Amino acid sequence: DHKEHKEGGAPGKGKKSWGGFGEGKGRKHGKERFTPEMMEGRRKASALFAAIVEPKAPKTVTFPLSADDDLKFHAAREGLMEYVTKSAETYDLNNEDTKKSLRDKTTSNQDKTRELLVTAVQAGQTLQQARVGLIIAQFESLPAETQEESLAKGRERMEKMPAGARDKAGQRQLSKHNEELGQLADLKTDADKEAWVNKRYQPSVRKVPKMLEETK
Repeated sequence: DHKEHKEGGAPGKGKKSWGGFGEGKGRKHGKERFTPEMMEGRRKASALFAAIVEPKAPKTVTFPLSADDDLKFHAAREGLMEYVTKSAETYDLNNEDTKKSLRDKTTSNQDKTRELLVTAVQAGQTLQQARVGLIIAQFESLPAETQEESLAKGRERMEKMPAGARDKAGQRQLSKHNEELGQLADLKTDADKEAWVNKRYQPSVRKVPKMLEETK
């Protein structure tokens, strides 16, 4: 299963944020290996992810996820990164005005994401539901062709996963959801719920990626 993204936003395996595509050399992608140029493109995409992918109101989901939502959740990481990688090519990061615009967009998207999660929790969802639902909603906003390609790859990956691994991922989501339900049951006001979300949805150490920092 995926680690839910924090404010930085980019998807990545084994990291708390969905980032981290630039680690290691020649990482395999299916049967191909990333060239240095591809790796650089992925690094740039990871830095621009939170600026390019718009926050979306979380789709209402239940745990265990439906087969359709589960497939979309598994396909989201690759689909969103594919979209961002192509979009990132149009941005010149040697231009300070461009970098400033992307920094501003990153922080405004981070704030909007937090607002959407708070609203969802105040309306009765757990943070686990809201986070997963937001990722699925972002995936569903991608161009149809990108969705179809990612769903096909996601389906293929899921078919190769041992059934036990899929079940464990679903159980982790359900367990987290139930744990949060218990905590939220004690909170009576919207202000209490907002404080609860803020405590659990911490900003990344570096809210704006290093690649977008102002050149001194």
